[in-house]
Amino acid sequence: MYKRVGIKKLGKKTAHRESMIQNQIRTLFNTGVLKTTSTKAKVVKSRSESLISEMQKKNISLDSMRKLIVVLGNKKLVEKAVKYSKGETVGVRIRKIGYRAGDNGEVSKLELIGFETKKKKNKSTVEKEDAKKDNKIKENEVNKDIESKGKRSVSPKKVTPQSKSPERARSRSGL
Repeated sequence: MYKRVGIKKLGKKTAHRESMIQNQIRTLFNTGVLKTTSTKAKVVKSRSESLISEMQKKNISLDSMRKLIVVLGNKKLVEKAVKYSKGETVGVRIRKIGYRAGDNGEVSKLELIGFETKKKKNKSTVEKEDAKKDNKIKENEVNKDIESKGKRSVSPKKVTPQSKSPERARSRSGL
């Protein structure tokens, strides 16, 4: 008989399920946000809340510290998680985002409440911002040159090169 099984099996074998949950907990404590299916989110939420309650104790024993290192992976992440758990507002929040495009599975977003993240700018966005600033400076110089010659100000037209549209995949019939 199959009565009151206490864990969600998630359609995976035990070793795969445990490692998947462990990886998702690491990602959650590393970034503060995790996007996954709703059933996995519920499992990860319960596990991460139990870890947070373990870390909130005043004196963390050596045994519990070693268990945290096993779950979270390295000492830096454990220290970061312990520091987070000592804060005033701690916990895990599940927000339902929508449905996945491929299989229509319900997708949720897990968030650590009160977790501060450092927003890093990508190199490409920094380069784009620098290019925009350079373009504005050049446009201002052109406008000043025109105005200094006594001619009326004309804003330069931006010429954008036409990009080739990507070819769509064709079947054997050529459609």
